[in-house]
Amino acid sequence: MQARSAEAIKQLVDDARQLTEHGVSAIVLEGIPDRVAEYVTHEISVPTIGIGAGAGCDGQVLVFHDCLGLSSGYPKFARPFEDLRSRIIDGLSQYRTQVEARTFPNDQESYHVTDHEWAEFLSLVQDTSP
Repeated sequence: MQARSAEAIKQLVDDARQLTEHGVSAIVLEGIPDRVAEYVTHEISVPTIGIGAGAGCDGQVLVFHDCLGLSSGYPKFARPFEDLRSRIIDGLSQYRTQVEARTFPNDQESYHVTDHEWAEFLSLVQDTSP
């Protein structure tokens, strides 16, 4: 969290203006109060992208793992939009159970050799056995 004091907010706004004057194409505002981010967004001519900066930015970025619920904990500004973590754990648990029970892979999920070729192979092996 930054830009919490009046001086720090002024410095951030000044820095954003200078960056814009020097040709940046966008500015990421991270971990700042929402009204500071909204103020900066209105003061400069390039898009602002927020991460932990409130809804007043032109766009938002969220870490993929946080967005899809893959993390075990979330920062204040993150919201999982899906709970893939529990779904992944459930899927892997089902996979393990079926592998241990030898129900995966099943007959349709396996490649096969014809009975004729298998018999040929066995005769070849038997002919070379010591």
